[in-house]
Amino acid sequence: MELKVLYFGMIAEITNCQEEMIFLEQGSNVDQLENLLKDKYRKLQDLSFKIAIDKEIKSNIVLLNTKNEIALLPPFSGG
Repeated sequence: MELKVLYFGMIAEITNCQEEMIFLEQGSNVDQLENLLKDKYRKLQDLSFKIAIDKEIKSNIVLLNTKNEIALLPPFSGG
């Protein structure tokens, strides 16, 4: 299946793009997507980030589908 993934902040700098299409097998979950992206972009392995599915942080076992809005969110600084 083809998934559109959005990147923000330092993650967009690491990937050198703000969005891209990623291909995963049907029935893949958030954890499998994260592993694929960490393999593709080695600098993500050392970065703490969240993956939002349809604007919500979800469990890594949630199954993905082509209609999901997927975004990688960098660490937030608070204040």
